[in-house]
Amino acid sequence: MNGYHISQLAKRYVEHDMIQAHTELPAFPNARVELMFAFLNRSKPTAEHSELFALVTSLVQIGLDTHDTIELAAEEHNDRNLRSRQLKVLAGDYFSSRFYNLLAQQAQIDAVRTLSQAVCDINRLKMTVVDKMKHWTMTAEEYLRSSVTLKKLLFQSFNAQMNQEDVPTWEELLDAMTELEVLEREQERADQFARFEGSWSYWHVWQQGTDDERRKLKHKTHDELFWNALMSKYEVREQLAYQARVSRDKLHTLAVALPLDKNTRQRLGAFLALPRL
Repeated sequence: MNGYHISQLAKRYVEHDMIQAHTELPAFPNARVELMFAFLNRSKPTAEHSELFALVTSLVQIGLDTHDTIELAAEEHNDRNLRSRQLKVLAGDYFSSRFYNLLAQQAQIDAVRTLSQAVCDINRLKMTVVDKMKHWTMTAEEYLRSSVTLKKLLFQSFNAQMNQEDVPTWEELLDAMTELEVLEREQERADQFARFEGSWSYWHVWQQGTDDERRKLKHKTHDELFWNALMSKYEVREQLAYQARVSRDKLHTLAVALPLDKNTRQRLGAFLALPRL
């Protein structure tokens, strides 16, 4: 199958009339899950279940991502927003629970244990990140690396099922791809005042800002006009655009240089923009 075929398999679980009518879901992790599938499929012992493992991992990821959006939605107080938040809670729980059912049907109990442990590791790291934010010790670079790690952990949980000689290649590509994904998300956030708090932009300004600017951020007395001035003064969007450009070039260079066979290269070509062999 060509293109983002795991997302096509996931549609029956993530597309629901009630959810689509009252709330929005986070973006599906297409690139990460297709990369994971391509490498799992290269391992003969795992190839039979590579599609299943990629599918359930994507469902757990979108469940976690859905729960992460609930706190942001809580800032608005109206009936529609309340319903949206309630649906996000239920949808996140539903996506996260479906992987138990799908793996149990195929008697893949070890995979249940593997993903469950990864979710625990993710939640522990999230608590560490939140603690640094609450104590105002977060830096923009730490925020970026923590965000990348949080988005990689689920997909790394199946490293043992891959050809071990493939793991270094897979790890390099996954890291570069996830970094680019995070930076592109942060570029989107940099255009929206409502999504400023807790973003890369926020911690970049926090590091660079004056005592008065940091005081306003800390006490949440900044408005959109002040935010616009900070974004311009510290060239936040330009900094993000530069980092995304460097990350994109790194990913492409890495993908071209790494030892990928023709079949794997063709599978990855859609989202890595690889040249044909």
